[in-house]
Amino acid sequence: MPDIVLSNRVALHWHEAGPPSGPPVVWIHGGSVEDSSMMVPDLEPYLDRVRGLFPDTRGHGLSTRFERVEDYTYPRKLEDLLLWLAAIGVRQAVWGGASMGGALSLWAAIHAPAMVRAVVSISGPPYQPVDSDKSWWAQHRPLVAAGRFTDYFDAQIRLRMGEAALARLKARPERYGAVTTPLQRHSVASLLALLDETFSRTDWLADCARISCPVLIIAGSEDHFPTVAMSRRVAETIPGAELHVVAGGPHFPNRSHRAEVQGVIGAFLSRIGVLT
Repeated sequence: MPDIVLSNRVALHWHEAGPPSGPPVVWIHGGSVEDSSMMVPDLEPYLDRVRGLFPDTRGHGLSTRFERVEDYTYPRKLEDLLLWLAAIGVRQAVWGGASMGGALSLWAAIHAPAMVRAVVSISGPPYQPVDSDKSWWAQHRPLVAAGRFTDYFDAQIRLRMGEAALARLKARPERYGAVTTPLQRHSVASLLALLDETFSRTDWLADCARISCPVLIIAGSEDHFPTVAMSRRVAETIPGAELHVVAGGPHFPNRSHRAEVQGVIGAFLSRIGVLT
């Protein structure tokens, strides 16, 4: 679990797994309460053949936090990841991830195409948040403002995965502690800035038409943002993109339907020559 201080003075933490000589796969967590530790299981079936690189993007996990909304935008997150990859000698990789991580991978394919061999975007929306999510944030923002970060974490899991998923997580106290403890490294101002940016993003779907690498879009049929219709629009906008819908899947179908999603990812990586 190495750390690096980048040339822009951001301290970036990451997990790495798999053979160092394998084709690199940058696999990025969701926003808000997520971090890299949640993403490693997605690639486990392929870590004998690929080099899995799992970053904590700025404001998440053990990486540097900021107290201004403008420090959490996709351009700033991408800047960090490009500096990180250059520092560890990775010139091109498959990019992918879930939610924010999936969207950030699409952003990278638009704005740094030479670095992106292919993209796997799971529930990654190039859209502004829907009104119901903005309203939800307005209702729950006081939890963060009051320093009740764990209560906010619980509310976020309920929103994205449901009460049953939260109960399963809390039934594993060590795991629950591992994913909530890093939130306590935030100040109130830094977590508010991170979340205010999350819920104030704008649409950039049209830019996805510029993506020229292979792309796989994975959607959960029960996700409310992005809905299947939204994910289908993303796939239709990107030339040659593939779409897979997980029946019964929520916002993170890579966790609720892990075997199915792993199989779809593996087949895609095989088709594009990453897995041999």
